[in-house]
Amino acid sequence: MSLPSLLEVIQESFEDVALDSAPLRARSVRSAPRQKLLPNCTLSAQDTNSQVNLLITPSQRLRLNQKKRTRTAEMLHGSDMVDAVDFLSDDELPDDLIVYNVPYSRPLKSLAQRDQAYRPSRMRPLRISRSASSVSSFGSPQTRASSIFSISSDCSELSLLEDEAKFSDEARLLGLNEDPQINESLQRISMLNSYKHVSAPNVSKEKLGYLTVTRQTNLPPKDPREASKHTRDYEQLLQSQMDKEQKKLEERKKQLAALAKQTDIDRKTWRTVLRDYDALVCSAETRELWWRGVPKDLRPRVWIRQMGRSSLSTEQTQQYLSEADEIIDKACDLKVAKLDTAQFARDNSKNYTLIESVEEYSALIQQAFPNLLVFQYGQAFDSILRTILAFRLCQRESTDPLFREIKVSHLVNLICVLYYNLRDETLTLRMFTSLMSKKMMYHLQTDTNLEYLQDIVAQFDKFLAKTSPNIHQHFEHIGLQPQLILAPTVSNIFSKMLNMDICSRLVDIYIFEGDTFLLRVLLALIRKVQYKLLGTKEEVCTILGDDCLSLLNRSKVSGYRYLDVGDATEFICDVRTILRRQGSS
Repeated sequence: MSLPSLLEVIQESFEDVALDSAPLRARSVRSAPRQKLLPNCTLSAQDTNSQVNLLITPSQRLRLNQKKRTRTAEMLHGSDMVDAVDFLSDDELPDDLIVYNVPYSRPLKSLAQRDQAYRPSRMRPLRISRSASSVSSFGSPQTRASSIFSISSDCSELSLLEDEAKFSDEARLLGLNEDPQINESLQRISMLNSYKHVSAPNVSKEKLGYLTVTRQTNLPPKDPREASKHTRDYEQLLQSQMDKEQKKLEERKKQLAALAKQTDIDRKTWRTVLRDYDALVCSAETRELWWRGVPKDLRPRVWIRQMGRSSLSTEQTQQYLSEADEIIDKACDLKVAKLDTAQFARDNSKNYTLIESVEEYSALIQQAFPNLLVFQYGQAFDSILRTILAFRLCQRESTDPLFREIKVSHLVNLICVLYYNLRDETLTLRMFTSLMSKKMMYHLQTDTNLEYLQDIVAQFDKFLAKTSPNIHQHFEHIGLQPQLILAPTVSNIFSKMLNMDICSRLVDIYIFEGDTFLLRVLLALIRKVQYKLLGTKEEVCTILGDDCLSLLNRSKVSGYRYLDVGDATEFICDVRTILRRQGSS
């Protein structure tokens, strides 16, 4: 029996992938890497089957895994659309395909527009499943809710991978270069370098020798001396632009190094403050610390030390979280099992409204900070859902009728910010309850027409006339009342407009500075985006309203965009100087 040819081995290997009965297209073979066969060797059935792992690329393996998961979902709906997709072809890769072990660089346009790239988060590392069958839409008991209520999207694919990605040295080096400004400068330098070369057009060899980068290919060649002068001038312009980008790159690197050094110093100082908190927290030096930002690893200790005095006891917190778990289980049963809805509603009349709200809250959680890939699936999703329901239970048992009117659906992003930094359901629930008890947050959420709220609106109107007179005059002209933009922005600490880094920095400062700080943030935000606020009342509300991010990202497919206010350090500096008097802060 003769030894099969290399092409036959490759073809058999692809056909052995038991995905469906339909044969794969022949063009898939072109994507397989060539393997040398040793002479005088025979291939067993096991060796032939193992060729799949050797002959396909990482992106093809990812597509195979995707096809397995997609087929499981499609079988439940009786759809055969999955058979029309070639999951092994590398000829045309979609823009949203996540390929591992490959250096990735965001497009220059995305960097210039400050789009937030989709990337894995440190909070939710990739996990290895025990078997292919364990990768399903049902997940584990700890993440049952996210498995049932999360939608199928590219954002949630990372938590379902069967293989742990082994990054190359180039990919790891690229991961260290996540700063958008550095990335943008590097791409601009690369783009300018590419302008030094002429792409080979479809012309004769004789004419190709006379072409230059400064002359259109459809025009006759210039005089050699003139062409040489133009080429020198062109190269000098390119080099000057490259020098400017290189200078910006070096300045940004120095700035990041200085920030990292200052953060290390602040971390040591914060630890000293925490050892004698009551005595040192009121000092001027400590105030500079929170304006520069609390280090990420110390945020749980600092935030809870400053805001952890919640009206909830430890027993109440655990009770609410336990009841929230039971509500989620019943909502999952109602979603998956074929139950009699009327009988189920009678048996769970006390919590039926909360059970029905689980799906609504699940959708809102998945819309929060999608570029981080944290809240769309997995443990973080379930923890935030439990925290929301626990707060609803706390509201139901509250003796304050106004506290029960707080709409949690408007505050999901803020809960995500707290959990992202605290990493604990109990701490998140305690701090969120404390924040909702703050005077301005409480009155803005309950929409009480009190003297205090009227005073806040009057102060904001006066400060807006001082800091942004053109916008203030325009708001008066279109009849836009200040309270229409105060409630959807301030009440959730701008978490529905700005990215996670900036929102976390705002919480760092707000828990120390108090309610007036949020007015300063709104004034700085308006001044930053005032070029967008010169339209009608409806157009202004789309920029500063609850749905601003969904409207801003209607056509986004490869990144996510927040309101562009610069990086966190730049924006915090603007906030601090917005109402600064001469010689004060």
